Amino acid sequence: MPTTGTVASQPQRHSALRLAGVSKTFPGVVALRDVALDVAAGSVHALLGHNGCGKSTLVKLLAGVHHPDPGARAWIDGQELTLGSGEAAAALGLRFVHQDLGIVPELGAADNVGLALGYRRTRLGTIAWRRQTARVRELLARFGVAVDLDRPLAAATPVERTAVAIVRAVAGAEPGRGLLVLDEPTAAFARREVQQLFGLIRDVSATGTAVLLISHRLDEVLEIADRATVMRNGRIVGGGTLRDVTLPQLARWITGEPEREADEVAAAAAQPVAPAGARSARCALRVRGLEGLYLRGVDVSVGAGEIVGVAGLLGSGREELPYAVAGAAGAGVGGAWELDGRPVERIELRELQRRGLAFAPADRARESVFHDFTVRENATLAALSGARRHGLVTPPREGRLARGIVAGVGVGAETLGRSIATLSGGNQQKVVLGRWLAAQPGVLVLAEPTAGVDVGARHQLYELIAARAREGLGVLVASSDVQDLVSLCSRVLVLRDGVVARALEGEEIEERAIVAAMEGVE
Repeated sequence: MPTTGTVASQPQRHSALRLAGVSKTFPGVVALRDVALDVAAGSVHALLGHNGCGKSTLVKLLAGVHHPDPGARAWIDGQELTLGSGEAAAALGLRFVHQDLGIVPELGAADNVGLALGYRRTRLGTIAWRRQTARVRELLARFGVAVDLDRPLAAATPVERTAVAIVRAVAGAEPGRGLLVLDEPTAAFARREVQQLFGLIRDVSATGTAVLLISHRLDEVLEIADRATVMRNGRIVGGGTLRDVTLPQLARWITGEPEREADEVAAAAAQPVAPAGARSARCALRVRGLEGLYLRGVDVSVGAGEIVGVAGLLGSGREELPYAVAGAAGAGVGGAWELDGRPVERIELRELQRRGLAFAPADRARESVFHDFTVRENATLAALSGARRHGLVTPPREGRLARGIVAGVGVGAETLGRSIATLSGGNQQKVVLGRWLAAQPGVLVLAEPTAGVDVGARHQLYELIAARAREGLGVLVASSDVQDLVSLCSRVLVLRDGVVARALEGEEIEERAIVAAMEGVE
C-alpha cells in the first residue's frame, strides 16, 4: 500500500491542512495515536477506516469539540491552528458537515442558513426577509433541493435536513482557502443525489479549497477523491493517490488483510443474506392507503419472517414512508393499520411500539441516540422489563441485559460504562439496533440501517437482521443504498411520485433493475 506524503500529481500546491503528533486519550481508551496528515489545497482527500478507527475523533478535534493530548500541532494554509478551539478553526477557514448536521431543528432552512452565514439586512438593521428567503432558495436550488423554507427542519425528511446542512457549509466556505470537512455526507442519498453533491464538491476544490471526505462508500471515494489516508486503531497506517486504484485494492488498504481475505469480506457483504422466498401466510404488518406529505395511497404489507425493502429517489416518498408506518411522521398521515392481523386504532408511535412495532430512524444522532447516556443505558432503554426485580431496575440485572445486547451486535462489553458519544457512528448504530431487537418486536422498521457503516460491519448487520427474520420477525427496510435492498430483501417496493411504481421479487431484485425503476427507465 502506498504511504502518505506529498500529492505527487499536484506538487505545486501548498498544504491546506497539516497535522503532526496528534493524539487523544479518553478515560481508559486511546482514540488517536501520533497522527500526521497532509491535505493539499484544491484536492479532495478521503479519510478511511473501519468504525472506531479514530476518524470521527480526529474531525471533532479539528472542530474544537475535543482537546488533543499535549504535543499536537496543526496548520491551515500555513497558519498554525490551536486544536480544540472552534473559533480558531472557523477563523482559519475550516468548515464542517458532521454526522449530526449541526442544524437547529426547531427553525426552518432560511433561519438555519442565516444563523450560520448571517442574515440579509435592511438599511435600518432589521432582517430583510424577502432577500434572505430568496438567497437561501437560490443556494438550495444549486443542489437541486426544494424545501419549505419556513417549515421547521424537525418536520423535514432526513435527506432534506442533510441537504440544508451541506449547502450551508459549501456556501460558507471562502473560495480558494481553508478546508471543507464532510463526515459521511452521502449516507442517506440516492445515486442521483450523490452526483449533485459531487458537482458541488468539484466546484469547491476547483477554487483551491481542500475537501476532507469521510465515507464508507468506497465506490464514491474512488469517483471523487484524489488521495486517501487510511486509519486503523487510532493510527495512520497508509494511503496514497487513488489514480488507477481499484475497489478491491482500496478495500484491502482498509482491512489490512491479505488480498484473498479482504476480497472475501467485500464479496460476502455484496451477497444476499435474506431468507429466500415465499411470504409467510401470517401478515405481521399491513398498511392500506398510506397518505402523507409525499405518499399517495401506498399499500404496504410485511409477512412474518419477510424482509421488504423500500426504494426511491428524493421526494418519491421513500424517506417519509418508514416514519409514517411507525407513527412518527406527525400530522397529515392517513391509512388503515393492522399488526398481526388486528386493526390498530391509534396511529401513534408509542401505541404501535406497545403493539410490537420497533422503529430505528434514519437520523441516528438526533432521533435514536441519547448522547448523555452510557452505552449500557442506551442499549437497555427498550427492554428494561428484563432488568427489573420487584418492579425496580437493578444495576446487576441491567448490566447482564446490556452485556447480552452488545455482544449480540458485535460491540465490546468494555464500552458499557462509557458515554455512547465516544463510540463511532457505526457502533452507535449497532447499539440502537440491539436495543430494539432486545424488545422482541413482531415488526422492525428500519430507515437507512447501514448509513456510515463500513463493509465488514455492514455484513454483520445484514446477518443479524436476516437471522431474526428467519425466526419470524417481519422487517421493513427503507434505504437510499441499493446494496442494502439487494443484500437483505426478498421483495422491494420502488416508489416514484408518492406511489409504488414497481414491486420487485426474488431474482428481479438486482441493482440495475432497482435503479431503473427509481429513475422511471423501462
